Amino acid sequence: MKPASTADGIAILLFLFSVLGYIYFERPQVQDGEALNKTTATRNIAQRLEEGRHKCVIFWGSQSGTSERFAETLARECASMEVSTVRDSFAFWHQCFGGGFVRLRCRDLGQVSKSKFAMFILSTYGEGDPSDNTAGLWDWIERVKNDKLTLKELRYLAWGLGNSNYKYYNRIIDVVTDVLDAAGATPLIPKQKADDANSGTEEDFQSWKDDVFAMFRVMGFEERSFDYQLSIEVIFNAGPDDVKTVTQNISVHHQRSATCSEIVPLSIKSSRELFTTGDRNCIHLELDLSHRQVGYKTGDHIGIWPCNPEEEIDRLVDVLGLQSRRNHAFTIKMTCLHLAPFALTPEFKAFLLEISKSRNRYERLILSTHITLTLLPLSFVLESVPALQPRYYSISSSSVIAPRRIAITALVVNKTISGSLDTAIHGLTSNYILLAAKLPSNASVPTPSFQHTELVSLEGTKVFAHARKSKFKLPINSSTPLVLISAGTSFAPFRAFLVERAKLHAIGKSVGKTLFFFGCRSQDSDFIYKEEMKESLGQHLVAEHSANVLDMLDAGANMYICGRANMAREIDVKIEEAVKEAKGLKKVEPRAWTDALKKRGKWRADVWG
Repeated sequence: MKPASTADGIAILLFLFSVLGYIYFERPQVQDGEALNKTTATRNIAQRLEEGRHKCVIFWGSQSGTSERFAETLARECASMEVSTVRDSFAFWHQCFGGGFVRLRCRDLGQVSKSKFAMFILSTYGEGDPSDNTAGLWDWIERVKNDKLTLKELRYLAWGLGNSNYKYYNRIIDVVTDVLDAAGATPLIPKQKADDANSGTEEDFQSWKDDVFAMFRVMGFEERSFDYQLSIEVIFNAGPDDVKTVTQNISVHHQRSATCSEIVPLSIKSSRELFTTGDRNCIHLELDLSHRQVGYKTGDHIGIWPCNPEEEIDRLVDVLGLQSRRNHAFTIKMTCLHLAPFALTPEFKAFLLEISKSRNRYERLILSTHITLTLLPLSFVLESVPALQPRYYSISSSSVIAPRRIAITALVVNKTISGSLDTAIHGLTSNYILLAAKLPSNASVPTPSFQHTELVSLEGTKVFAHARKSKFKLPINSSTPLVLISAGTSFAPFRAFLVERAKLHAIGKSVGKTLFFFGCRSQDSDFIYKEEMKESLGQHLVAEHSANVLDMLDAGANMYICGRANMAREIDVKIEEAVKEAKGLKKVEPRAWTDALKKRGKWRADVWG
């Protein structure tokens, strides 16, 4: 039937617009409101535990996803002890509202009965800082401390993640447990800490988990063995022509906040190799900031979101025997799974259980050989493989010189597996950047799977990225002297510092003296930006020039250290030894002197590993 007149046609169009408006604008708001009403009652942690008949709540605080992964593992394995958890409720609130602990109302922890308990798995980030999603908990801990609140009914378990190369090793878990203890809470077992200095976090988690499960047995919980229960449901669609976007409700550890911008595609404007030596490449990459949502200041970081290489995906598909379904879409649902039930023989099942419980046995295994397991259910693989995370780089350009362009300095390293000269581990993000740098300007770089379909086929060479604010900033007063210490690609933020100060000097601004220490393996092979640095001193010469450094610090200079945590620690020791000798201080006083500089913001570090 067609309209009888122009007026009828207009009426029909208005009706259609009203229907579309309801579907796309009004109805989603109604649904959001209904969802909010449904979940309001769950914000009380004590009530959530009672209503669900759960034994404990697991809280995690993570900057990169490691703590979340361990929390998921713990929740999964608690089921084998009939200890039900509400970890998922915390993850739900964190993902939906971006408020972390504060949305679950930490104040209600004081109402949790003695028959329940809480677990805290918390990472220490940067210079002793809490992770972004732990901000709500941190505010509550401060309130408990300052208002002298009591938590006499609360029982808890605590495990911290950190790196002993950092000065403030596991500070967050220490502060949290100290406040809980002072408020009258009871630790069920002593807190434990993971140390990633020697890549021992996995083994430290296993050790703590063993103690937790031993405690469960003492409490009367019986461990049960059960076979794999399918709770990720994989349903293949009819055929390869019925391909739809596959999405999964997973955390990618990024939400727009006061410190992070949105994730956006950024065009590659230029690139060049700073050096190439055997298995190492160093890339200088410049990205165009045409997006208004993204801006940066000198000293900030940029997060690059990579994707897995197609050849690696093809290898996994081949191993799982899914070649014929390579282009079939499927739907998935989250689950908890275990590996041992898939063992083909009792002996191999016992072997898997042994290496999962013995740190020494596990270390010998991964150093001597590498097992390939096939015929695993796809549902198990989907649940077990963690979501890709961004790789952060210090921005090597100045926002004063290039406000709409970001420069990255990336080292590409392909490490050979111990005992196998033919097998290498390729750095995912650095090789992704290398690929992007080498592609022609009209080519398309593969994009992360969490992005929407319409963003996958980007025109031109682009990568997905977001900017993150940093405290690693130049002093406001350009006449303040600087002491800069770095090695290798950690020179990146200092390149930005130096070009910015050079620009200020060129336009007549007063610029303070800069003393720069730089370390590299060889001046001929990996001395990056050599043409931009007329004079530099090796990092190992800090001790020899300590008197000059101390004079500058006494005169009000700011000191910046960028690089690996063990390097920063060595610098701390050298400076403290120099202070002790020059000023005649006692053993404890040099540490107090350097700590005072750090508290005043005169000594800053951007370190990792």
